[in-house]
Amino acid sequence: MKDIIKLLYEKIPYYSTLGFEIREIANGRAIFEIEIREELTQNGMIHGGVLASLVDSTCGCAALSLIHPNGYVTTIDLQIEFLKPVSKGHLKAKAKCIKSGKNIFFCKAKVWDENGELICTGSSQLLRVQ
Repeated sequence: MKDIIKLLYEKIPYYSTLGFEIREIANGRAIFEIEIREELTQNGMIHGGVLASLVDSTCGCAALSLIHPNGYVTTIDLQIEFLKPVSKGHLKAKAKCIKSGKNIFFCKAKVWDENGELICTGSSQLLRVQ
């Protein structure tokens, strides 16, 4: 797991820019965390694009865990449901690959605030690339 996490931070500097903390990647699952910072907000609330990136990245890593190091994945469809605004604190995202085919992976993710309230859900379809 440590090897894949190190590789992701090296190959995807966007994760560090947003402040993503990769906590787990294994067996079709991934867990990311992020601390809300002022530069990630819009009108005092976390920007929807940050939440979309969190869901997308967590889903992508869940799928990637099933094929690394023999392939990579890229998102071909992303659906996000914003359920509750949040302006401060720590967020946790968990994703699971619910179906893996030869070339297409279907993943779902949920994001909770530090009080355990569900603030966002999403689903992603990813394409295997070499």
